Amino acid sequence: MLMENSIYFAQVKNYLQQLTPSEQADVIQFYQEYAVDAQLSGTRLMSELGTPKQLAQRILVDYSLRVADEEDIPTDDDSRQGHQNWIKQELKLISTVLEGLLSSIVWLPAMLLILICLFAAIITAVIVIVVLIYYLLTGVFQIIGGLAVLPNNWATGLYQGGIGLIIVGLQLVIWPLGAAIIRSVFQMLMQFVKYIGRRFSHKNNGVTRHA
Repeated sequence: MLMENSIYFAQVKNYLQQLTPSEQADVIQFYQEYAVDAQLSGTRLMSELGTPKQLAQRILVDYSLRVADEEDIPTDDDSRQGHQNWIKQELKLISTVLEGLLSSIVWLPAMLLILICLFAAIITAVIVIVVLIYYLLTGVFQIIGGLAVLPNNWATGLYQGGIGLIIVGLQLVIWPLGAAIIRSVFQMLMQFVKYIGRRFSHKNNGVTRHA
């Protein structure tokens, strides 16, 4: 039993290269003690914890979720670098969860659902940005057109230029609103990803332990 378990957990450790050596040792020790207490080995161990790769993926997903939960959502007052780091962390979480779900055929529908939601979020962001840019350019062209006809027809020039100024001025309100919409969509996506990730990482009676 000890020999079988040693081979099993050695394989698990090979899939945990994203973690530090101390984190790997901590999580491997936890599962080794769990296997001894529950008298698990061989097929029983595989049945309870899954293959070494599946267990490692659940550990990595659980670890990534805990790291993400410790990160504060950046506010408008935070630096640009802070926003970029947060986005990178969230994208890394999505990648880790998808990779974990891919290790088990049972979770493929959930993985496809996340991909669909991710695609929908990207399309929403693109549509919002395109609409904002369209109205901004419309306002600029209105101003240019108004200035062009102003010498020949001052009334038309002032009217057209005034419309352009109003459209451009509205951008001060519309752009922050658009950014808020994109942020809200992305946050809803991340809440769904985290929900699926927690279900995946704790599917075996809640024994998953992060590093």
